[in-house]
Amino acid sequence: MGEYILEVKRLTKRFGTLTAVDQVSFAIPSGTIVGLLGPNGAGKTTLLSMLVGLFPPTAGSIILDGEETQRVTPEMKHIFGFVPDSQEVIAHLTGWEYLQFIRRIYRLSAEQWRLATDYLSLLRMETKAHDLLETYSHGQRKKVQLIAALLHQPGLLLLDEPFSGLDPEMIALVKRLLRKLRERGVGILISTHDLLMVGELCEHVVFLNQGSVVATGEPQELLTFYGAANLEEAFLKALGLEEQEEALERVLADF
Repeated sequence: MGEYILEVKRLTKRFGTLTAVDQVSFAIPSGTIVGLLGPNGAGKTTLLSMLVGLFPPTAGSIILDGEETQRVTPEMKHIFGFVPDSQEVIAHLTGWEYLQFIRRIYRLSAEQWRLATDYLSLLRMETKAHDLLETYSHGQRKKVQLIAALLHQPGLLLLDEPFSGLDPEMIALVKRLLRKLRERGVGILISTHDLLMVGELCEHVVFLNQGSVVATGEPQELLTFYGAANLEEAFLKALGLEEQEEALERVLADF
């Protein structure tokens, strides 16, 4: 466990009378992959939006690479790379033009920019790079988003459903890529619904429900604490959803 690249302290976001994120706290050491899990509406997207500076928290603080703030500023965004779940693109740009746009934003060095071609080749996107983004499939857009997040060589990656739209070969490749980035000291937060992937990749897990952290720990610790055979079972117990099994039996009683 290395020095923390990200700390979240009692982070809260309210929209009027709705509390979307409620005093959430956790930390990501450098060289560690942390999984953020929760059902739809749990507050994952709102939490990530605060972490990347899309809107300010109502309360609490964020510490990025040792610098504490109540709102992530544009000057702090060089610390992290972000891959959103959204598939929105700048339709009139090609993939290559979009990466050049990222190059200008981060003022990439010539050495960093040379990685663009390497990443395109690695992710088998070199033949698609000069096509318009609006023609890209879901998975192709996800690959370009990942390249854009990595070009400035950040110390932290924030990934929202990073495997969505990828085929099995690319999923396996991206998993290996993330493991190698972890070995190089990059801290990684993965927000996902994929419990199997979390069990494979993540050293630490945060369960979020109704805006609050309901459980956190290493996967094996959570299995032991909840007496669960797998992470899915631990997740359901942490969220108090064991009664779903009874509901299933009722629904299928006359099937």
